Amino acid sequence: MNINIAQELKNICVSDVALAAISEKFLFVSSKQLAKILGKKNDSSLRAARANGTGFRFYKDKLGNVYYNLIEVLNELGVKL
Repeated sequence: MNINIAQELKNICVSDVALAAISEKFLFVSSKQLAKILGKKNDSSLRAARANGTGFRFYKDKLGNVYYNLIEVLNELGVKL
């Protein structure tokens, strides 16, 4: 392998330390998964809260699927990890 190409790839790649720092801040779960974690029968109350502009902060992907950052939700609820 050309040493210059290897050096360029190293500059572009995410380090293990940076990846570990990111993974401590983000853990995305679907609306259905969050409902199960919160002990709800289904995710209808989460969907209603989104429609009313209340509830937890959510994220959407390009296809419109909704995800919640579980760490943010637990912090908002006051649960210490």
